[in-house]
Amino acid sequence: MNNFSYLIKQGIKSVWRNRFMSFAGFCVLTVSMLLVGLSALVMLDCEIILGNVSEQNEISVYLNDDADIEGIGKKIENDPLTASVRYISPEEGLQQMIENYEDQRTLFENLPYNPVPPTYMVTVKDIDRIREATAMLTTLDGVYRVNAPMDFAKFIRDLRTAFTIVGLVLIAALGTVSVIIIANTTRLSVFARRKEIAIMRAVGATNGFIKTPFFVEGMFIGLLSGVASWLVTRVIYERLYEMIYENFQMWNALGINRILTFDTVNWYLLAAYCAAGALLGAIGTVVSTGKYLKG
Repeated sequence: MNNFSYLIKQGIKSVWRNRFMSFAGFCVLTVSMLLVGLSALVMLDCEIILGNVSEQNEISVYLNDDADIEGIGKKIENDPLTASVRYISPEEGLQQMIENYEDQRTLFENLPYNPVPPTYMVTVKDIDRIREATAMLTTLDGVYRVNAPMDFAKFIRDLRTAFTIVGLVLIAALGTVSVIIIANTTRLSVFARRKEIAIMRAVGATNGFIKTPFFVEGMFIGLLSGVASWLVTRVIYERLYEMIYENFQMWNALGINRILTFDTVNWYLLAAYCAAGALLGAIGTVVSTGKYLKG
């Protein structure tokens, strides 16, 4: 136990004794995790935005004048594909047309009859199943036409797929580059202390005894980098969040008013940063140390 405590203390002291290389490793770890973390947050937000936009699609269900309006409405509401239903009476529909085409108000007001049919505006739960929902609505008695935004649905599906692929590739690329840079930086740190390792081996120290302080040192630097990455991410993300809400009206139509607040992922992100930093720092240091312990 005394030996273990000694090795832990030596590892922490090594951070200060080799402060230049420790600072270099700290900076590399911080920047690397910051890039990956911000990319992951942006990816989550974009997925939420796409989900919000897709929820705003509506299918127009036009009914015959003699249709059982209430009965059709109940069937639509009870269908598992339906997220929400909104009824528009002929009078409300005509008023909306007048408001949308204000310059043609006189024409609409002088019509001998109301040409707008009773209408249900239906939102589906899953935009990927909009074709299935449209087929179901078309079969209802009293429905003479159904208009669905098929092109919009296809666009959202394709955009979501493309974004997911690009996001995963980007995060994987940043993660790979980060590991390579961290490994190289750690290797430089260990190389600068090769004489220290050689002396320890010469006096009979085991490989485990030699590696432990490096392991502790790498883990300690990684934990500090995790906290620093979390703090910088918080400042950047909250500033971006404020900028978005300064233009709330413009972004609201895109569903950006429901993106993640930092408090939602606050502790999860801190834990992920610290765990990743400690793991990368410790493993990178030990692996690099192994080169000088062979033979």
